[in-house]
Amino acid sequence: MQAAGIESQAELERILAPNKAWPHPAHQDGWKLSHDAIRRDMDALLSGLERTRALVESGRALEAWQVAHMQLLVKDMYHNVHAHHDHEEEIFFPWMESRVVVPPKMSSDHKTLMALLDRTRDLAAAMRPGSAQGCKSLVSDLLSTFSTLRAHMRQHLEEEEIVGLPLMRKHFTAAELEVCEKKIVADLKPSDMAFFLRPMDMPTKRATMTRFGIPRLVQTLVLLPAVRRDARTVMHAYAELAAGEQLQRSKGARKGFLCFAA
Repeated sequence: MQAAGIESQAELERILAPNKAWPHPAHQDGWKLSHDAIRRDMDALLSGLERTRALVESGRALEAWQVAHMQLLVKDMYHNVHAHHDHEEEIFFPWMESRVVVPPKMSSDHKTLMALLDRTRDLAAAMRPGSAQGCKSLVSDLLSTFSTLRAHMRQHLEEEEIVGLPLMRKHFTAAELEVCEKKIVADLKPSDMAFFLRPMDMPTKRATMTRFGIPRLVQTLVLLPAVRRDARTVMHAYAELAAGEQLQRSKGARKGFLCFAA
């Protein structure tokens, strides 16, 4: 609390709760929601990699679909984490620095995290289908490196939320943050927004997009189709990797213009 200039637990609770300056609680701030999406994906990938290693260590060959999923998911995570850090460095932190001192560690941590993410990406890219004996070492290296990345990332995100989030809410208002968030949202592609919305159920996705000022027509015609594509590709890959087997897709999956119905 001291790092954020907050003197008591009571003051912290007032800052994080809805108030005149902030009509929503801190856990609904876009900064926190983007962290939730990163955590969700990292937990899901860890489960998938642990399952893959267990299968390989049991003597099962590494199949092409498993390799494709690992490479897809690591590539997706690399993009999303990199974009998140870029938005912080180029838009969000400079905006906060206009009024407060952002703890240097919130930015300097990014170098360590990206180095680990680079290593994770390279290991995944080197993966090839093959016998259990031939793949065991690389799968273990990937899991070990990613586990280290996840641990560092979770600590980093928690530090930003413990220090940065209260600091922002104490010295800025929701209306002021909205100007900054609109710059970030304007830089997002539909697939980026689908990532951001992954941890949420459909009503919460809708409510969140509305709160960020996204017109309902854009939600229906652009973003929700992206969410469904994300479910059919990235989210399905997470599910299969964690299950250790290819799963039957729902026969009721909608395609084409029918996806606009939500």
